[in-house]
Amino acid sequence: MPAEVPTLGSRRCHALVALLCVAALAGCASGSGSGQAGREVSLRPSAAQQGANKPDDLDSVDTEKSGRAVYADVITALIDQEQYYAALAHIQQQQRQQGNTDQLRFLEAEALRHLGQSSEAEKLYKQLLRSSFAAQSHRGLGLLYAPRDINAAVQHLREAVQREPTNAGMRNDLGYALMSGGRYREALTEIATAVELEPGLDKARNNLIVLLILSRDEAGVKRVAAAGSVNDKSLASLRRQAQNLSSRVATSRGVK
Repeated sequence: MPAEVPTLGSRRCHALVALLCVAALAGCASGSGSGQAGREVSLRPSAAQQGANKPDDLDSVDTEKSGRAVYADVITALIDQEQYYAALAHIQQQQRQQGNTDQLRFLEAEALRHLGQSSEAEKLYKQLLRSSFAAQSHRGLGLLYAPRDINAAVQHLREAVQREPTNAGMRNDLGYALMSGGRYREALTEIATAVELEPGLDKARNNLIVLLILSRDEAGVKRVAAAGSVNDKSLASLRRQAQNLSSRVATSRGVK
């Protein structure tokens, strides 16, 4: 739950193009188990050197796995760049070619959540709560519920943090949810932890400034803003965010 959404630079776009190119090459390699290039670059000992016969298709299996990993990076990059429809297209392509996996289900849920297809995303997240993507899925559910049920959001985000306590992004999301519910003291622990875990996470730093403004800790505001080189214009924007959040909290509590 960022206080500000950073703009992606051209480097990210170049990285995405590179990933797509590598994925295409990996796909070609997995589609042909007899290519000379794969054998020529292999540094593994031969079967004779190992003293045992090696399955002929082992290299192709390894290449297939690496190809799936590259495609997952491509899909993740598309989601990060807010190209959700393109991400879904790649997910569908991989599901058709390689079959469905928990990772593809999770990425599909992420794309659907961003597209506002809440019920479909919720169903996929819940399917993954007993998988290796349980922490990420609890986080997804927390972000999904936040606009309509802050208590349910906090519950899922807290579960995500318990599963991955050093994940700065999850700590930040939990802190923002607590702050949105007016639970400022609890929020401070989570957001401050996120900042210390990942000092370069701007959205956590900005959320900390908003929280300090809400807590009327002006000395803290100045200290964090100075440490993060936050200029006056950005600080004024964060003060407006704090005022808006304070109004929403007051409204939710029935305060006029």
